[in-house]
Amino acid sequence: MRPRLGQLMAQKSGGMYVAEALKRADATLETLREPSLTGIDGYIAALDALLASDAGDHARIEGLYARAADIVSLCGAERNAAVQVAARSLCDLLDGADGLTPAVVAGIKVHVASIKLLHRADADPAMHDVILQGLASVLEKRQGESGDKAPSA
Repeated sequence: MRPRLGQLMAQKSGGMYVAEALKRADATLETLREPSLTGIDGYIAALDALLASDAGDHARIEGLYARAADIVSLCGAERNAAVQVAARSLCDLLDGADGLTPAVVAGIKVHVASIKLLHRADADPAMHDVILQGLASVLEKRQGESGDKAPSA
């Protein structure tokens, strides 16, 4: 004997239990995982190219910010949230930058190197925490130098 709910679900076009819907969603996300990770690879390369570019400060800052935001948008494919936190931290650093002073460039380079370390990395929360704490320190120091207050979440 089928429960009434099961009968109702079977009658509805596409009806399914939550557990089945979640299982299908996970399968769909897994098929999108590698293309998303490859997209992040491309955005990391674009960050490197922008750092090496001789474009003006404003254009480089805007480009770096856009690529970091692009990384954030694809971070659902990562197995941990560390890359997203690092990319958001880079956006925060760039938000407070009036120009590409040596201190700002050094902060950007630390963020990009950290994103590279965290991207596709095994889920080692201890290592991730150390890296993210370091980025928070860079951001705090930079905000202290410029007199800005910490961004609100």
